[in-house]
Amino acid sequence: MDIKSINNMLDKTLVQGGTKSVDTQSNQVTKQNDINQQLKEELKKLDKNQIESLLKGIKEKFDYMNKYLKIEIDKDLQEPVIKIIDKKTNEVVRQIPPEYLLELAKRIDELVGLLFRKEV
Repeated sequence: MDIKSINNMLDKTLVQGGTKSVDTQSNQVTKQNDINQQLKEELKKLDKNQIESLLKGIKEKFDYMNKYLKIEIDKDLQEPVIKIIDKKTNEVVRQIPPEYLLELAKRIDELVGLLFRKEV
């Protein structure tokens, strides 16, 4: 796969969203995980110059839309959280993974901690 196809995958990933039923959200999560896994595998195949070119193209697209990309690490889950933020209002336009999934993952971690207590 080349940079152009990775760009297409990223574009599709960033555009998807909206409110859906629980079953549809579950299917969306599975589909999103598959896409994320494909992206990770393809990004591993690229060299540094190709990745820089890809990031430059993404930045240009966001600049055109008057938005910027912010990547954070969630302090509780230690997972990356990608936010697309409007430059004028500083409002989060899109977040990957969505806030409801982060909250769900945190609650699952809590439940697992209650069910399985580690003893040393």
